[in-house]
Amino acid sequence: MKFISLKAEEIQHLTNGYFNGFNEGFDTDIILDKKSVNIGENHFDALAINSELCFGESVQSSKTNEKFTSDDFVFHQGFIDGLGLTLNENHIVNQILYLDDKQKWRKMLDKKVEELNKSSNFGSQNKVVLGKIQHILDQINADDNARIIRGHLNIIYWDKNPKNLSQIGSKIKTEFKELDIIPYYPRGEERKNYILNSYCCFSSNFSNNDLYVTDLKHALCLLINNTNYNSDATGIIFNDREHNVPVLKDVWDERKKRIKARNFAIFAPTGEGKSFLANNILRQYFESGVRLVIIDLGGSYTKFAKLYPEQYTVLRYESGKNLGINPFYISDTNDLTPERLEDLSVFLFELFASDLKVTKAQSVSVKKILRHYYDSTSENHSLDGFYQFIEINQKDLLNTLKIHPDYFNVTSFLHVMSEYVGDGLYSFLFEVSEDQTYKIEDKRLIVFELDEVKDNKEILSVMLKLIKSAIQRTIWKNRAEKGIILFDEFAKQLKFDNVLESVEFYYQAIRKQNGAIGIILQSINQLPNNSTSASILENTQVIYSLNNEKGYEELVKRLNLSSHDPNQLKSIKNNLSGPRKYTEMFIKIGKESNIFRLEVPKEVYAAYLTDGQENEEIMKLYDEYHDMEKAIIQFTSKT
Repeated sequence: MKFISLKAEEIQHLTNGYFNGFNEGFDTDIILDKKSVNIGENHFDALAINSELCFGESVQSSKTNEKFTSDDFVFHQGFIDGLGLTLNENHIVNQILYLDDKQKWRKMLDKKVEELNKSSNFGSQNKVVLGKIQHILDQINADDNARIIRGHLNIIYWDKNPKNLSQIGSKIKTEFKELDIIPYYPRGEERKNYILNSYCCFSSNFSNNDLYVTDLKHALCLLINNTNYNSDATGIIFNDREHNVPVLKDVWDERKKRIKARNFAIFAPTGEGKSFLANNILRQYFESGVRLVIIDLGGSYTKFAKLYPEQYTVLRYESGKNLGINPFYISDTNDLTPERLEDLSVFLFELFASDLKVTKAQSVSVKKILRHYYDSTSENHSLDGFYQFIEINQKDLLNTLKIHPDYFNVTSFLHVMSEYVGDGLYSFLFEVSEDQTYKIEDKRLIVFELDEVKDNKEILSVMLKLIKSAIQRTIWKNRAEKGIILFDEFAKQLKFDNVLESVEFYYQAIRKQNGAIGIILQSINQLPNNSTSASILENTQVIYSLNNEKGYEELVKRLNLSSHDPNQLKSIKNNLSGPRKYTEMFIKIGKESNIFRLEVPKEVYAAYLTDGQENEEIMKLYDEYHDMEKAIIQFTSKT
């Protein structure tokens, strides 16, 4: 538990609100008489637990929440949380604890035992009371952690219509009855005193007749455990579970108070709304100034991108055509930094030696050759140009640069790379008709659509390397700028060798950048159970999980979720019928987790749709108007 002292202005705000009867827009008077308490437009009443006799056999730290519990799991809530958020009427639960000196109570009970011992022969009742007190005293002496306290609990409730007070009172009494507690209903002067003294600064006015005496553990069972959802100062908008009220959650955590790595993962089976959720998160990030790169195998983000003309570019792979990304392109010699040479050497090794472990000597050799190429060639740099440069100078290249043949095999390089240049099988990928880097350097939303290439291992592998090259030259050029890289339909990409390692590279590199990486998977089992995947999951500290009817065992196991997290996951319930549709999701930010809802206006719903007949209708309207916002408004006006 954390105790925070109230500041002066907070005390004043609380005082004004309390004694003004929570009336807004005007100051008013308190009218206290024996029949009623009313302040301005509001009429007040109270129920209290003010004696040990109010309690039944026992109290518990928690009870079953019937709303979320099902056959295969039990969802818990605090013992008296039924008097908290779920009681929708105006009310305050006041809990007052006096932490007394244990020695004082021990002496008092010792004295009482002594008195009762002397008079125990004068009646059977005395013997019963003596036995009870002796039992309490033995417990205090045996348990070093025992702490005797005096306590008081009351619920103050109010309504503009005095007739409604009896209905609210009946609800509270019913809740107490389920807990085997009989509340005290104060009337007249007592009611007036209870309402006035429940203001925190006046609580010392309660007399011992208004307090129960018990152990601290017993009293803590009466604490409200659930509060309203807390909004962060900035973040992504979701909705709370209780009333669908918008809640801001800071899943970026600029100051890294909750998470050290802001990378995220979304888990959900097909049709549960993974891409819909991703669209919601990315749109809000984008509108707050974050640059986005989306590597998509499903075509789920084109509609969202088209809402921002002039700010986006969609680079789509088409058979036999290149993406227009030239990794060798430099605008001037200042671009040729050590980092750039390092990136180019890594790119080349991934192409011609992807199955070999690269030594330091080999890496130095390639960087020397690259530098020599740029020094010797002033313009039109490309993979094809680099290949021809080595081919023309192959006889004396290694001698000129003092490179031992063991460190760079020219013949092997020319043989393997011939597939990507001239009339090679994949030469079209590197054709330099036009370098599109200038197109993407100024764009804040870049979508790589690789749907047509998802089943070709070789082309996808090269495409991912080209994309990596583009990201290094654009997204990570300015380290002060926030950026997100999203891999959608990630499992399809994982079918191919080296893709996982390629993604792990991003995770390692992102630490130096002001950015995050997101992956979207149908199941965590789609990530191979190896050290590379473990490294990725370790660096993923924001988890989103949507409904999964098959269960969450593997998610719990591989993410080391807490004991309460599975119950939260199992309690997810969507409502996709009726006027207020929403989906529920589990969000874990570092160690904090909760269930949130996603409810959006119909226009936003239309913008996030990624497939189906409705999506096709919107795209037809876009083809007609060439304006996505207009197409969506036109579509929603018909529905």
